[in-house]
Amino acid sequence: MKSAVADGEIVSASASVRTRELVLVANSPGEVSYQAIPMARAAREWAGSLGLPLAVSLILPPCQWASGQEAAVARRAGVFERIYTPWDCLAFAARLRRFPAPGPGCVLHFGGDLWYSATLARRFRFSAFAYVESSQPILPRARWFTRVFLPSGALADRLIAKGAPRDRLSVVGDLRVEHLQSIRSTTPRARSGRRVALFPGSRRWIVRIALPYILELVPAMRALRPDLRFSLIASPFLSRRMLADLLARHARALARSGVEVVEEDHLRAMAACDLALTYPGSNNDELAILGVPMLVVFPLERVGSIRTPGLSEWVGRVPGIANLVKAVVVGRYLRHHRLLAWPNRHAGRMVVPELVGRLTPAQVARRAVEMLDDEAGLVRMSQDLRALYANSESTARRMLGEMAPFLERQPGHHAA
Repeated sequence: MKSAVADGEIVSASASVRTRELVLVANSPGEVSYQAIPMARAAREWAGSLGLPLAVSLILPPCQWASGQEAAVARRAGVFERIYTPWDCLAFAARLRRFPAPGPGCVLHFGGDLWYSATLARRFRFSAFAYVESSQPILPRARWFTRVFLPSGALADRLIAKGAPRDRLSVVGDLRVEHLQSIRSTTPRARSGRRVALFPGSRRWIVRIALPYILELVPAMRALRPDLRFSLIASPFLSRRMLADLLARHARALARSGVEVVEEDHLRAMAACDLALTYPGSNNDELAILGVPMLVVFPLERVGSIRTPGLSEWVGRVPGIANLVKAVVVGRYLRHHRLLAWPNRHAGRMVVPELVGRLTPAQVARRAVEMLDDEAGLVRMSQDLRALYANSESTARRMLGEMAPFLERQPGHHAA
């Protein structure tokens, strides 16, 4: 299936044949990179093997956690026939714009508010599916979807125990595993000295906080272990212009610290490290699948800068009350969520250590060096992480197999 891609437009060589539509909804760097793009690539291969005309589109819903680079990264992947912005998403949801293809088709949710995906499916008259990795907020909304795909049986059990409809749930495995495992298997670890991966984040507001903190952390660790080497892993979702400006601003400190800045092939650079220091986020899952031990840090020195869900984020931007609103929301969240790192949340237990609170670079450095000195502990953690994200078969093909009957149905015949 050959096509030309533009935002919101498609020119297909098979325009005379009724094309099936697969619409993916994803809102943040991790979901676009390791869920939407792999699914789009797998769907095109699957459809090609069956001789099925299939168009895959991406819709980016509004999201305060987005980096702003999601559309550019998706466009570079070359696997989407159409890419729609958050404004397009709102226009579809409000019936101000019609989806340009009549289907038949499916909407598959990866990220953003579940309401957008369910509403878009109704507007397009497609079936609604969702892939989720935690019990909230899908629990009260599972009946909106024909099927809810899950990465593990443990998550399915938790949902069923809380009243989710068993017949709507399907355990398919983790969509990111196959791609990341292939990188892990071909990347040898360094034999001389320990290498530590440092992550400044994938969003502008995080990097501005994290980079100065990292540049204090490196000398604190080197004071304890002079042989350490460091890789600063730049997310592909960071604007390269913004990254260059930040690096230039801290050029002297970077030169003194001897930190290697990795801007390309970041996954292989991650896989070659012995330990990662990072924040809670999607790279926790990437590191876990790659088998890289990690220390997850959640510093609270600048609580007013932390993004929070829903209305609290916008109220928290009102001058004069930002710190108070964010402190209340974050404090309440931490009381109800004892596990922050994604591997820990998946396992329901502490697989990787978390440091939360007002943390000095010296405190983080001491804990990180303790981990590096415990070689047997690093090996155990690596094995536990790999086992946690093991897949027995292709997740994407299992999902596509379950959606296949609905891709054959005419619009208006779906339960959304």
